[in-house]
Amino acid sequence: MTVRLPPASTLWPFLAFGALLLFAFPASAAVSFESARCVFAVPRGERATCGFVAVPAHREGTRGRNLRLYVAVLHSQAPSPLPDPVIFLNGGPGDAAFGDDADTWWQISRPIRQARDFIVFDQRGVGQSRPNLDCPELDRIAERNWKPGMGRAEVLALERPAALACHDRLTRAGNDLSAFTTAEAAADVDDIAAALNYESYNLVGVSYGSRVALAVMRDFPDRVRSAVLDSVYPPGIFDLDTQPALIARVFRRLFGECKTSPDCDAAYPLLEARFDGMLAQLRAQPEMARQGRRSIRVDDGIVLDALYATFYDPTTLADLPELIDKVARGDLSALSPWIGPVFSGGPNRSDGLALSVACSESWPFATRDTLAASVAASEPYGGNAAYALEWQVCDSWHVPPISAVDAVAVSSTTPTLLLTGSFDPITPPEYAYIAARTLTNGRVIEFRAGSHSILTTESCAPELVARFIDMPASPLDSLCADRTLAPRFAAAGLPDQPSAAAAGTEARSP
Repeated sequence: MTVRLPPASTLWPFLAFGALLLFAFPASAAVSFESARCVFAVPRGERATCGFVAVPAHREGTRGRNLRLYVAVLHSQAPSPLPDPVIFLNGGPGDAAFGDDADTWWQISRPIRQARDFIVFDQRGVGQSRPNLDCPELDRIAERNWKPGMGRAEVLALERPAALACHDRLTRAGNDLSAFTTAEAAADVDDIAAALNYESYNLVGVSYGSRVALAVMRDFPDRVRSAVLDSVYPPGIFDLDTQPALIARVFRRLFGECKTSPDCDAAYPLLEARFDGMLAQLRAQPEMARQGRRSIRVDDGIVLDALYATFYDPTTLADLPELIDKVARGDLSALSPWIGPVFSGGPNRSDGLALSVACSESWPFATRDTLAASVAASEPYGGNAAYALEWQVCDSWHVPPISAVDAVAVSSTTPTLLLTGSFDPITPPEYAYIAARTLTNGRVIEFRAGSHSILTTESCAPELVARFIDMPASPLDSLCADRTLAPRFAAAGLPDQPSAAAAGTEARSP
């Protein structure tokens, strides 16, 4: 989930162009950089160079045509930048880097660009890169088929044929979907660095981007100077059949934190039990709720989907107990901004790429038995995860499973900082600690009131990341340490507390 930051400084009234001779890059012998127009605005006083790097679809053999990756270099403010840039790896898989929030990159990279260039690119199959494995067939489902009270099963019945139609269209167009893997994406990173004539580089990967970063560290160890892994999703984690446990974990953590807070527990006594009772009631007898001019049938699954989505934004954390309390008392109108069917697709997401990765890297290792056990252990929170689109389409997506080397934890001596939020709903802290076990020079910082994508949601994180990249062995405890350790919840009758972005203690891997 991308969180919008405040707008950058005054923008030029025109789009920046990358074909500036002053900033041209020499190309390596193997790959080259072709200048192109920047698709985002450049703030006054900043410089960017944009273009394409052509990479092979498959690096083993000659199968498939070349792919074109859209790359942007946000130049350093330094007169003589250091020779090792930061390469940013976006999440998803399938999320475009240059969507509505492109100015985010200027904000989060400012401390880094005091000394280094900052490189952002659309990964293969995504956004401005070509081909784009978008599935407009899925995008149109929500536009044309939305109706009140649609549950996950109804949505899935519409999405499966749409996704398979997307698959058939993409393959008829000559796209080899087996080329869209994490391992190939990792090789793309090194090719981009070579095309821009960088001999070494630093990595910052968020969510799925952290998995790509780990693959780069494994496959190109001599080229990576340091790495920052945010909202860590390491190889070897196959969570398609354990998604229910992830959903239950974040709800139970919220209830646990509220119970240990005297103010929260006093304001919302027995919150978990009362909420569970309302979920059981809605499961047995759904209710109708207004959403604008529409009426929507609300059951337990729709309530859980709406609340689960709020965990991605840590600024909502302070108000979540009050919101859940209203729901537990039957006030479903409080959920109106979030209630609605959950569809796949979206304007800045390439679902064809996302499914290609999931069907080769997660689905082959998942079982229905494990899913059923996870749903049972996660009651009453995790049942909706059983309706993931991957379960319906991967057997017809026709991509091979990843190799054994791509399915195990990455071992590396590269200095690595791992950032994680205790309330992350999709990449929980345990993933960061699992990854750190095989990173000799890895250290984990857990934000106790943090959520997903620490770099874009915690105001102190950009400076923390820049400090680590400048001096990977330096102490970091002084940064973010002034945050409260526990979330502070707004309680009925009490003044609202500011959203907490609490930093925990730093832990080094064994």
